[in-house]
Amino acid sequence: MHRILFPLSCITILFFAAYPALNAQSRPEAGQPFTIRYVPPADSPLASADELMVAYVYDLWNVRYGTRLALWENVLRPDTTRVHYLPLTRGKSAWSATIEVPVTAALLSYIITDGRTIDGNNEKTYTSYVYNANGKPVQNARFFNVQFLRLAQAELGALVQEAEREILDYPENFQAYHQYFKLLLEQGKGGARVQQRIATRLDQLEQRFGADPQFLNMAAETWYYVLQDQERGLEYRSNIPPAEQWPQVFRMYSRDTKEEELRQRQLQAEQHRNKLLNAGLPAFNLLGGEGEKVSFPETDGKAHVIVFWASTSLNSGQMLGTIREVAASFPADAVEVAAVSVDTDIEKAAEFFRREKYRFTLLFNQGSTLQLLGVDSIPICFVVDGQGIVRSILVGNVPSHAATLRAALGEILE
Repeated sequence: MHRILFPLSCITILFFAAYPALNAQSRPEAGQPFTIRYVPPADSPLASADELMVAYVYDLWNVRYGTRLALWENVLRPDTTRVHYLPLTRGKSAWSATIEVPVTAALLSYIITDGRTIDGNNEKTYTSYVYNANGKPVQNARFFNVQFLRLAQAELGALVQEAEREILDYPENFQAYHQYFKLLLEQGKGGARVQQRIATRLDQLEQRFGADPQFLNMAAETWYYVLQDQERGLEYRSNIPPAEQWPQVFRMYSRDTKEEELRQRQLQAEQHRNKLLNAGLPAFNLLGGEGEKVSFPETDGKAHVIVFWASTSLNSGQMLGTIREVAASFPADAVEVAAVSVDTDIEKAAEFFRREKYRFTLLFNQGSTLQLLGVDSIPICFVVDGQGIVRSILVGNVPSHAATLRAALGEILE
């Protein structure tokens, strides 16, 4: 199979107005060949390309679709075990390529590229159900398509309708029920009436499917995560053999168990930080604003303050203000402050930094740095001397931190 030798994330992406560029000789059918035909828009660089290629996947571009990563980001950085590449053949009126649709596929999604430019249907990708021999979308076609409708910024009502069609056609697709209930709750803004509607539907399904482990998994997950009734969710889980529990159901715990687990994590993080105090700062890397690597520790003879913060944390903002005030009482070239953002939105963090006019070095967390330093909450501030020794660790934001920080810096610089 022909392969693309460049990462999709490095390709220039051009988006065109709605244009019927892609069409098929027949709709995708499970286990059958499917021919894609492509006519590049006249104003696209692809119109003069010597070679074109289709990049396609079945169901989803990346198994990370449940994370904060947007689906289009998954298209640009696809799971290489899922994505396929096929050269298009130039014809008299269109380019074309024929793919073999697996019998297990539910949804087909594809883009066109010449290696520099992507036609990705305005970040929506070209997407089609896979059909069965009777002309009906196969099971999970609409289930997966909900993710692409979100990518296409479809209205919430359209997502609800798509999820509802899936369970009407496939009433034993219990994962689709869970998706449907989450969308219903989102549409109803978490109101009591929609919660009661979901609870009533679960009771009706229980009368029909009884002790089916798949139903029990769906019911447990819905009660626990959607309806926020831990006791009811755990009651359903208790009737499912551990080997048959869905991952999310297996990870369900009672509130007391979660609180104890949190206390243990906090205790372990505190013990880890205590081992760092008066010892050498371990080696780690952070990211600069342009994605460059910034290495620690620094042994330049200066006092260093490394503070982990987030723009969404009020305590973080107050702690940054305290550090600015204290640092200003020392010579400007004697204290270096690295403000390490743990924000997922880098631009939001940078905008907050610009607005507050901090003169610190703005860096971003990466890798296992938080675990390495025992950072389990924010803000946390490490005061490090010029030889890389941790002299003080300030957790949270309390009034006494200003005096503690001032004393620690004074001892280092005396």
